[in-house]
Amino acid sequence: MTQKLIPTPRTAGPAPHRFDRRLIAPMVLGSVLNPINSSMIAVALVPIGVAFGAPPSETVWLVSALYLATAVGQPVIGRLVDMYGPRRLYLIGTALVGIAGVTGALAPSLGVLIAARVLLGFGTSAAYPAAMQLTRSEAERTGKDSPAGVLTALAVSAQTVSVIGPTLGGFLIGVGGWRAIFTVNVPLSLACLVLGSLRLPKLSKDAAESRRDVDPPGMLLFAVMLVSLMMFLTAPKLSEWWLPVLSAVAAVAFARRELRVPEPFVDLRVLGGNLPW
Repeated sequence: MTQKLIPTPRTAGPAPHRFDRRLIAPMVLGSVLNPINSSMIAVALVPIGVAFGAPPSETVWLVSALYLATAVGQPVIGRLVDMYGPRRLYLIGTALVGIAGVTGALAPSLGVLIAARVLLGFGTSAAYPAAMQLTRSEAERTGKDSPAGVLTALAVSAQTVSVIGPTLGGFLIGVGGWRAIFTVNVPLSLACLVLGSLRLPKLSKDAAESRRDVDPPGMLLFAVMLVSLMMFLTAPKLSEWWLPVLSAVAAVAFARRELRVPEPFVDLRVLGGNLPW
């Protein structure tokens, strides 16, 4: 769905034939939230386990929880970005990152810490779909292909943060303990909220009136299919045989629904029409 985005009242309109470079800072900063939280946790698992007296089989869920939430959150939020515009979802997502940071910093138990990581996964899932929607909208507005430099900046920043994340995590733990790797999300969230509020365009009235249905049953079936499969693959056991079975059943139900509803969450008919043969 093509959306029309209008500049926020605080900023002047962008040049008609050039990519609006004011978007780059919030796009890049938001896009690094997921890789930085994915990588920093690697050096915190041992001190967290010692703090809560938890074995590695339990602390590993701090890693899995974020990946599971991201795997479900990105496609769902991507659909919501198409419907409600990148600005709103970007601000909601980065606000969740700040809330998760505070929750993790104050967590009294490992369970609460895992819940904070789930919240982080959903919160950090908003920025990248928002950046892709903004890039596409700018390409349509200017009549030009998306600038390679902008896409490169997004890719390089994410890869760079993934590399320095463990080192940064080690530094933060050395300075303020393992809770510091959650606390750092608060200033990052505030920076994203300020930049997003000032620079990201609002959805035009015409685009807001053309919203489609959300398809909650399709989203739920997709989540069940993905989460149950990833839970089994994370720790495959013969006693957990029902997880892949549940995933398969959910996959069949998901495909049947998406092929029948007029506005599906994932249009499988489009995928079927783009096969290589």
